[in-house]
Amino acid sequence: MTKSSPGTDSQLIEQMRTISSSIFADVMETNNTMDYRVKPVNYKQPLVGRARTVSLPTGDNLFLHHAIYEVEAGDIIVVDGQDHKGSAYLGELMAGAAEALGIQGIIIDGLVRDKKELEQLDIQIYAKGFMSTGPKKEGPGSFDQDIACASAFVSSGDYIVGDEDGVVVIPHELASGIIEKAKQKLAYEQNRLDIIQQYKQHSGTKQKSAIAPSWLEGKLKKYGIPERD
Repeated sequence: MTKSSPGTDSQLIEQMRTISSSIFADVMETNNTMDYRVKPVNYKQPLVGRARTVSLPTGDNLFLHHAIYEVEAGDIIVVDGQDHKGSAYLGELMAGAAEALGIQGIIIDGLVRDKKELEQLDIQIYAKGFMSTGPKKEGPGSFDQDIACASAFVSSGDYIVGDEDGVVVIPHELASGIIEKAKQKLAYEQNRLDIIQQYKQHSGTKQKSAIAPSWLEGKLKKYGIPERD
């Protein structure tokens, strides 16, 4: 896997921590958002870090076991489980081992089990749901190869931002530019929130147009909708 310097990684990751998955989804021109069914099992804080990829055959988790003992502390394991619904890929024992090794999170295009126990862990698990049936452990599989996880393309070394809205993948080589766009979008939204708050405080003295986004009238003009007072 090609790695950037630790300093560069850590600086980018710290900037990403202040920006939501929704903001990143808005500013990325390609589809780097995972399927809406991938949600946190035990959300505590945004999951932000470097991806390490695993691909599994349906219902078999051998290479996920392998990855847990290969990745570095702070990494996020991203698993292509092929949307398998016949068994769980991970439970309390695997997640507990990963947490002990300092792995920050595991994201799976598939199911997990031991919901109650996973909710008590600090390592953050994202999955599509739960099932009692366990997996096989025979392989094959792949590690640190390009994958598609829940409709998003992921390479090892890409960045992950996960929160209660979902998961986005930020390509490693484009990260700096995407972060700058996200900061601009964040500033725009904060300004809009300020305008909305001011309107709430003085709604009796302001026209509706004072609260509308600046782009709205231009979009509606082609439909013959007149300007608001």
